[in-house]
Amino acid sequence: MKNDKTEIAPALQSIFKRLLEKTETFSRSCFTPLHNDLLKSFCDVIQAETSLDYFFKICVTMPVVMGRLHGAFYLLNKKNGKLQCVCNSEQGLINPPSPAPAEIVQKDKTYEAGETILYPLFPRPPAEDQELQTDSGTRESSPFPHALLQPDLFFAGQSLLGIFAVYPREKISLHDQLFLETLTNWIGYKLNNRLIAVQHLEHLRFLNSLGRDMGHNVIVPNMYFKYLLRKLEKKINLIDKIKQKAENLPGMDNLPGQCQQVLAECASAKNDLQSCHQELLKHHTQISLFLESLFREEHFTLGHLVVRPQKCLVENDIVIPQLEMYATRLKNQGITIDKPRNMIGQKFPLMVDIGLLSQVYANLFSNAVKYTREIDRNGHKRKAVAYGCEKVNDFPEPGRKGIKFNVFTTGPSLSDQQRTEIFKEGVRADNSEGIAGLGHGLAFIQRVIEVHGGKVGCEATEEGNNFYFILPLSDLKMDGEHEKN
Repeated sequence: MKNDKTEIAPALQSIFKRLLEKTETFSRSCFTPLHNDLLKSFCDVIQAETSLDYFFKICVTMPVVMGRLHGAFYLLNKKNGKLQCVCNSEQGLINPPSPAPAEIVQKDKTYEAGETILYPLFPRPPAEDQELQTDSGTRESSPFPHALLQPDLFFAGQSLLGIFAVYPREKISLHDQLFLETLTNWIGYKLNNRLIAVQHLEHLRFLNSLGRDMGHNVIVPNMYFKYLLRKLEKKINLIDKIKQKAENLPGMDNLPGQCQQVLAECASAKNDLQSCHQELLKHHTQISLFLESLFREEHFTLGHLVVRPQKCLVENDIVIPQLEMYATRLKNQGITIDKPRNMIGQKFPLMVDIGLLSQVYANLFSNAVKYTREIDRNGHKRKAVAYGCEKVNDFPEPGRKGIKFNVFTTGPSLSDQQRTEIFKEGVRADNSEGIAGLGHGLAFIQRVIEVHGGKVGCEATEEGNNFYFILPLSDLKMDGEHEKN
């Protein structure tokens, strides 16, 4: 079969050639008209319902339609490694599944056991072609090369899924064997897809249930911590009142020095407690923000990040609070914080998800703690992180404006390839050796920014690397002030 007159895109030439090859293979097959019709019927009927039970029923009925044959479906129990009969043409569905007879064992090639021919089911068949004997006594390959049936990567290609049995042997012709080899190749591939679908559905149900439980089991209990923090604040203030009461006692001025020292120590302890309370309150606010934005039920039910945009000033509401969380760690690493002038006084109006965007900056500042390195430019040593922003034109489309937010760190510049690959899940730069991490942070950043309609990137400079993201400028006014410039 040829189609020389029709033009086809160059990218489709290999597909076109493969389809021609398969068409010619089909035309040379030894299938009877009944076998050809059965394959078409199988492909059509199998799509009517997606359940495994329906799939088993269709498969074991196929030998019956072939004439005077029976079929049985044995599924491999992954937990105990044993074959179990889940359906056959004489009883229908078997619930609970029954153990396979002793003669039915796990093999990677078609074999016979008594009056039964058994066909192993794989996501795709074994690498070598199964050879079948024709009526003339010669050997010929199956008309379906095994490379045609590719498995889903969720399962290993040679992972046995089950066994398909057809009996009695004496009623199975050589033409039937050829047909059954092809049919069971298809059954193995489609069974693999159904098993994957079942597992994915179970996974989704679990995630949906988990999402519903988050509010009750995580968010609400976390709110109780705020109550405890307020209670702690009252106790701290009570220390101050007790101290004042003691100082107002008659003759307080004439107390010995030891009593004065005790009062001073109480005052010092109260100040320390107050400082710890403020740190706890700050971290609780941060954790609450992250919990609320990460564990929304919509994320789980819809299968992607769902934003809840709010009008905000990015520097005041997001950058500075996150920078305060990392200020001590940056200082301990000898990293200075530079604030470019181009962000001073700028109040860009944006509608963003404050919780999710806060985690973007948290990831960027966390990376700054780990990867910022000292540089030497003409004898001037510098180890710094800088943040800022600037307007960009024609983003996300011509005629519109966006805001480019930057977080720069000093150190060796990443290569072109690294800057392209580093936002992919699990990818880490060459300078990450010996540093804890999973290569997840930048991939998370990209998902958050893209769901906001923006884009991310990394630029190399003489002094280091600038990680940036661009967001569309919102058509808003902030606190009565119009957008500047």
